[in-house]
Amino acid sequence: SYENEQPQKVFGWAARDTSGILSPFNFSRRATGEKDVTFKVLYCGICHSDLHFVKNEWGNAKYPAVPGHEIVGEVTEVGSKVQNFKVGDKVGVGCMVGSCRSCENCDKNLENYCPRMILTYGSTYYDGTTTFGGYSNIMVVDEHFAVRIPDNMPLDATA
Repeated sequence: SYENEQPQKVFGWAARDTSGILSPFNFSRRATGEKDVTFKVLYCGICHSDLHFVKNEWGNAKYPAVPGHEIVGEVTEVGSKVQNFKVGDKVGVGCMVGSCRSCENCDKNLENYCPRMILTYGSTYYDGTTTFGGYSNIMVVDEHFAVRIPDNMPLDATA
């Protein structure tokens, strides 16, 4: 079950079908890896693409679907090799949470063109688990796909 695939227990809101109606969903996320940042989600924007996805209007939805790719939170744990974040930092995550990091596009910092890019939700991690988005209380992401949010930026508006 999604709730027991990974060690970190998470609560979110998921669509189960093309109605797009979200309901409570318990699932799990991976443990904080050596290059990962784990954070408590404080805000998540609602984008029209979230609605398209949960209603399967693009034909690529995977259910259950936890949308949300305009995510803002506070770092609660960092991996042993994380260099750019510390506990307490405010972070944001967009529409990508992974890429191969070795193809020609990734070498040019064009991860959004990576043929193996991993979207924040509705994708599959390299370990075969499903990606779930920011309509949840906890996120785990490779530090490369997180951005630091300056202290003077209002977090709600940033999301």
